[in-house]
Amino acid sequence: MARFTFTFAFMAATVTSAMQLNVDTTSKTSSAAGTLASNLMNYYTDSDNGVLPQPYWWWESAGLWSTMVQYWHYTGDSSYNDAVTSAIAAQAGSGQDFMGTNALGNDDQLWWGIAAMTAAEYKFQAPSSGSSWLRLAENVFDEVQGRWDTNTCNGGLHWQISSSASGYSYKNAVSNGLFFQLAARLARYTGDSKYTTEATTIWNWVHSVGLVDKSTYRVYDGTDSSEGCTSLDHDEWSYNVGVYLYGAAVMLDHTGDLATWQPHVDGLVAAASAAFTSTEGILHETQCELDGTCDTDQLSFKAYLSRWLAATAALVPSTATTIKPLLSASVEGAIASCNGGPDSSICGFKWTTDTYDGTQGVGQQLAALEIVQGLLASSSPLPSAASKRKLARRFEA
Repeated sequence: MARFTFTFAFMAATVTSAMQLNVDTTSKTSSAAGTLASNLMNYYTDSDNGVLPQPYWWWESAGLWSTMVQYWHYTGDSSYNDAVTSAIAAQAGSGQDFMGTNALGNDDQLWWGIAAMTAAEYKFQAPSSGSSWLRLAENVFDEVQGRWDTNTCNGGLHWQISSSASGYSYKNAVSNGLFFQLAARLARYTGDSKYTTEATTIWNWVHSVGLVDKSTYRVYDGTDSSEGCTSLDHDEWSYNVGVYLYGAAVMLDHTGDLATWQPHVDGLVAAASAAFTSTEGILHETQCELDGTCDTDQLSFKAYLSRWLAATAALVPSTATTIKPLLSASVEGAIASCNGGPDSSICGFKWTTDTYDGTQGVGQQLAALEIVQGLLASSSPLPSAASKRKLARRFEA
């Protein structure tokens, strides 16, 4: 069976907003993504250093560049490629490892490793000097692997890099999830078994301490090593389940071990749907969206869940029957939110209100772009891998 391809006729009529976004066809979806990408890049005001202005934290800039690499891959629009290449390279630093003054947390550094990994997988335009995209990602992996702490809780990454930093004892879902996903993607891209082994080790640890619940696959925010990782912070955020979902999908694709990884993928898809969709089946940030308390970071979290849901549906087509309705309903809601600002071209945060909600920013625009361009994921070439396999024979939808 051929790879799953999204059908663009999921709505009875053309979906438009005041800025006339339209996703009825592949070409119109690419055009809509182009409008959203243009508005998003307007927030990047310093074209020399690769970092968004305040109030955006360093890690979110890395999230932006991964989005823009995929934007080029999905649409073929290279308008921003020079800026994206320069931005990622500018933050690599003298050590070519993204360990500058902004790298306070393991998750911070890993977000940049993920950006470099994305550029490597899609054969994105290389920097004129410095290390290759793959080398940058491997440098991050090597450094973070050295921080894996078996002296407390039998393993796991701490949130903070420095042991003297406040919050060091917290072993959080996103740091360990990003490390898991980076290891899985390096395994698939290089074929090197050390990455496969490390990804499996990370997964087994997060499962053992309950960051990923063994029965429900709900992903909880973190645990404290000073207490032996015996209790959990049960807050749930959409990007946490997303990062583990795509890592598990990559492991399923890379290893072909359906008995081990298919249940994990299916469980995480179900958990994402259960925890982060409204009654209309639209993605929302359950922890803070309903009461309007999302902070600047949290306003971007849906972008990454959207990204990794679409990427999972493309890589493991058996998941598409569950993921497709989530993306379809969410696209409709996201487009309806994109009618704010003086020229009716700004996207809001809430996708459940059928209109602009009065907010604007990088997170809102990033999420709208990710959910729209995600419609193109399954009809685009998959990320490069060490060996190419006929996915349809193994993961028939």
